[in-house]
Amino acid sequence: MSKAQEILARSTVIDCHLDLLPDLEAKHRQGRKNVLLEDYMEGFKKGGVDVIVSSIFVDSDLLPEMAQKKALAQIAAFYEELDTCGGQFVLATCAEDIEKARRENKLAIMLAFEGAEPLSGDPSLLRVFYALGVRILGLCWSRSNWAADGSRFFDFDYQGYGLTEGGRELVRQAEQLGMVIDISHTNEKTFWDVVEASHQPIIATHSCARALSDTPRNLSDDQIRAIAKLGGVIGINGASLVARFADPAGATVSDLAAHMEYESRLTSPDILAVGLDQCDRLESSSTMQKEEFRCVFDVIPTHEGLEGLVSALLEKGMSEDQISGALGGNLMRVLRRVLG
Repeated sequence: MSKAQEILARSTVIDCHLDLLPDLEAKHRQGRKNVLLEDYMEGFKKGGVDVIVSSIFVDSDLLPEMAQKKALAQIAAFYEELDTCGGQFVLATCAEDIEKARRENKLAIMLAFEGAEPLSGDPSLLRVFYALGVRILGLCWSRSNWAADGSRFFDFDYQGYGLTEGGRELVRQAEQLGMVIDISHTNEKTFWDVVEASHQPIIATHSCARALSDTPRNLSDDQIRAIAKLGGVIGINGASLVARFADPAGATVSDLAAHMEYESRLTSPDILAVGLDQCDRLESSSTMQKEEFRCVFDVIPTHEGLEGLVSALLEKGMSEDQISGALGGNLMRVLRRVLG
């Protein structure tokens, strides 16, 4: 094994963000089954991945009427996949589930909202999705909804609003249930409202540093420091437009390592995580793949490419323990604290 492969093998490796459920649901509508095994298992295994955090995401053209139905259809497709995958994948709702799955050589999947639209303006419905296994609440995608306002990729002048009254109640109920709040895609007003309302660590599942890639979609130094102060983590985003906004066509793994080095030096290596946001191979009709985002590609197109990221972090002088934390150990700390 290379040094990078050794680190991957001994680490709990977590990808904080993949649009897996929308892809499963889209392929099920086409008549496909066993998608996890046929399309994903090989890549996960080659990359040493132990955990995937899968978003529940609804395209803008289905809002608002179809949001809840589409979200439930995505969860239903996931459960059907679990029934047919021979026990090789499991739903994880706490850190102990992840540890057990790793011991048994199974891949754990956690469920996360990428936008509160499926709750149809009613925070009390969060309990229903919690019962279905959702444990991470991403308040919004880069658009406005009933709970919170999102960042924009290109509009630097957009101010928008923060948490609404319903959004504040949603954050309160999420913390009461024991769910992790995800602030990726939120605008600055929403971000600081969440910081003010939170009593637990918050995370950014797939974001980069604005100092290195200047788009409102990314996090300012003050935001990075605030996440660190609350004990949270930031998953590095592997989308070229997010990682290198000024020149997305030139984005490489070195850019991802540079973001991680920057955030580590600004705060601590304990803030690091990985959220690759792979979209190139997805069958689902993702908003990110529409014409306005044609310059986006996956810097790490398959999880096998994690070896290259680890090698780049080693070249930056990061220790093996620090890299192991970035691959999943730091997020596990948050999950143990928030989920129990």
